[in-house]
Amino acid sequence: MKRLIAILSFCFILVQPAAAQDGGDRAVDDVRGAMDFVQNLSKETIAVWSDSKLSSGERYKAFRAIFEEATDIELLAQGMLGVHYRTISAQQRETYMKAMGDYIISEFDKRMAQIGFKALEVTGTKPASGKQGHLYVKTEVKREQGEPILADWRVRKKDGKFQIVNLEFEGINLLITNRDLFSSKIKKDGFDGLIAWLKSQNEMPSGSHS
Repeated sequence: MKRLIAILSFCFILVQPAAAQDGGDRAVDDVRGAMDFVQNLSKETIAVWSDSKLSSGERYKAFRAIFEEATDIELLAQGMLGVHYRTISAQQRETYMKAMGDYIISEFDKRMAQIGFKALEVTGTKPASGKQGHLYVKTEVKREQGEPILADWRVRKKDGKFQIVNLEFEGINLLITNRDLFSSKIKKDGFDGLIAWLKSQNEMPSGSHS
């Protein structure tokens, strides 16, 4: 028995540092990691946008690679479609997901350009509602001109990886706003009308198409 206890104690000692380093597999259990994730995302974005050697198409492709890795696009896309996601066919879902991948990245890119994004400062965190263990990382977006804009990034952690699952700009919820917009589009023009509209919004710079 003493030998068994000793073995178990030794195993516990081996596992303990790894668990402490991971900080838990929920964003709320790893606040420092979530804050660093958003701050590093900002630094990567600034590095791309400030690289004068890149063409507009190359900058967009680099920006897209960063945000595809950092954002759970599928989760965002499903949330934005709401109840309609369960009623469409498998083929329609595939078409929608393709259009949404382009749309979400394009929206992030355009919004950042419109506000004159210069830098981002993490100012704190707050737990998100629900039982998923998501965390809002609160930030101030520094601009080329004008006062800073408040932006809260909803972050999750899964299998040790952080990802953005929503964004609020000055209290405007990206997911909810688009859900209402998409629902209105479907009601007026049908699902095919929504897809056509999404594609019309994806203004990718020349040279950014794969």
